[in-house]
Amino acid sequence: MKNVVVMFPYPSGAGLHLGHYYNYAIMDSYCRFLRYEGEEVFQPFGYDAFGLPAENYARSIGGDPKEVTENNISSFRKQMERMNTQYQERLVTCNPSYVKWTQWLFTALYNRGMAYKKNGNVNWCPSCETVLANEQVKEGCCDRCSAKVEQKEMNQWYFRTTYYKDRLIKALDKLDYPEGTIKQQRKWLENLQDWCVSRQRKWGCPIPVEGETDTLDTFVDSSFYFLRYLTDSDTEFLPAGSYKPVDLYVGGSEHACMHLIYARFIHYFLCDMGIVPQEEPFNKVVHQGMITRDGAKMGKSKGNALNPDDYDPDELRMFLMFLGPYTDGGDWNEKGIKGIRRFIGRMKVWLSQTGEDVVDIEGLKTTVRQHMKSWKLNKLVSSFMEFYNDNKSKKVSAVDAQRIVDLLKNFAPGFAI
Repeated sequence: MKNVVVMFPYPSGAGLHLGHYYNYAIMDSYCRFLRYEGEEVFQPFGYDAFGLPAENYARSIGGDPKEVTENNISSFRKQMERMNTQYQERLVTCNPSYVKWTQWLFTALYNRGMAYKKNGNVNWCPSCETVLANEQVKEGCCDRCSAKVEQKEMNQWYFRTTYYKDRLIKALDKLDYPEGTIKQQRKWLENLQDWCVSRQRKWGCPIPVEGETDTLDTFVDSSFYFLRYLTDSDTEFLPAGSYKPVDLYVGGSEHACMHLIYARFIHYFLCDMGIVPQEEPFNKVVHQGMITRDGAKMGKSKGNALNPDDYDPDELRMFLMFLGPYTDGGDWNEKGIKGIRRFIGRMKVWLSQTGEDVVDIEGLKTTVRQHMKSWKLNKLVSSFMEFYNDNKSKKVSAVDAQRIVDLLKNFAPGFAI
């Protein structure tokens, strides 16, 4: 069975954006095509629910961050349903059933001398009112709110990431990660320090030490979620025989260092404990490209964001594929999505007019398979367009029409004639 994991979202009030759609809809098509080819695929999903944005928003309206987060997740679920995907929701990190295992992991690290508390200078963000890890400070500013970071002496909890420094570096030579990510990790690991995991916020996993009021960095929650996808056990972190490495892990390149290195560190630790049988958690990592608009990154603050719910799910999915190779992304174009709409309409008309003409469906499947394997999704969509142009004067049998529909539905799940 193929284990395909997309980096799970933080359920912000803004809902799913086009970047989410580019990851989740297209990777759903990837999984659908694997199943179409006869493979079994595990396609899990969850929500990275703790975090500063929900807490700050709740504070601003005098509300409860738990309630805010639950409402946001409800909205995300509706959007995922409309996207017409086959993900299996497996967990939400703020649920007690998950918090239990985050705390179990902290305790396991503590009992083995890998979690400790010490006094020292830390990075303090006066706006977020919390300590930041060194990696969360960019040019002296908080990477979340851009406030100037201050140095403050505090008693904080740390994970001993430096214990695995040499092993993490040595393994870089054999990782199937994007080259740019390997370079970033190598540079980030010549300056590795122990990971400060204390946060002076309420909406997070409580540190399981008596009298402790801090919560854990949310990167702790996301460092092992792909393992909890594999089991529903409430009594064991990962029951014997249930381990399955992540065959393909897909998410943004902005996670090249912090998340991916923290996840590697935790997996190494669990391997040394005998919980998992291999050091590395991800057999292959792919970063999707960025969707821009007029060459600029999209965002509400820039006034150029687009709501995926304003578009037909099939048209949007195929248009995003058509923008370019998956790892490159592309620039939004309203004319382009109208072109996809016309193409889908023409395919429906053509396939509904059946006859006895023969077309090369196996050749189309081979071409689609090659383009999917190389992540050239624009060429994959083009292959359907070329197939239509080459055969539009023919009338295929009802059986062959259905075979073409079945192939196309991997990339436009709602397509029907």
